[in-house]
Amino acid sequence: MSEDAGKTGGRRLPRAAREAQILQVAAEMFAAQGFHATSMDDVAAACGVTKPMIYSYFGSKPGLMAALLQRTGRELLAGLALMAAIPDPEARIRATLDLLIGRLYEQTASWRVILSAMRGDGPLAEQARGYRAALIHAMLITLAELAPPDLHRAIARRRVSPYAHALLGAAEAGSEWWLSTPGVSRAETEATATKVLDAMLVPIRRDLAASV
Repeated sequence: MSEDAGKTGGRRLPRAAREAQILQVAAEMFAAQGFHATSMDDVAAACGVTKPMIYSYFGSKPGLMAALLQRTGRELLAGLALMAAIPDPEARIRATLDLLIGRLYEQTASWRVILSAMRGDGPLAEQARGYRAALIHAMLITLAELAPPDLHRAIARRRVSPYAHALLGAAEAGSEWWLSTPGVSRAETEATATKVLDAMLVPIRRDLAASV
């Protein structure tokens, strides 16, 4: 594996490790002061590398942001793939909720950036919203599996579609609240999210049963 010319603690870093460091620093800086207010000079100085090195890795500041979104989205999709292996749909929904809360606590800066990107315009916003669409699709499939076995799956998916969007909307709104409210414990977040999910599962099951 090739090594770059930058140093951390007096030692060279392999390129993959240096890219990961740059992405993490960029996430923290974009989250703290905004994408437009953060320069490549700022990121380079914080990483202890040269600006040309960052350009050689990512091409441009939008390229750096795209790589950050790709990393966050790739991790999300990998998590969803693991959730898909859970056979019970309700257990899968709850595991997905735990996954999202975990990401919020463990990768706060990256999630702040991706939520901000979804509110914008252009290719980066489309990229961020693509991961949102993947999450809605996974939720749609899972919610439809709560239907009675004699309800056609296409009908079930149509019935749960607004609920899939509502659940994700609640998750996004909850994330925005959490990001603006420091000091909320993970246990409190999990308890509140579980109450919201429990409340929403009631009408979902009722509507699916009434559709038979």
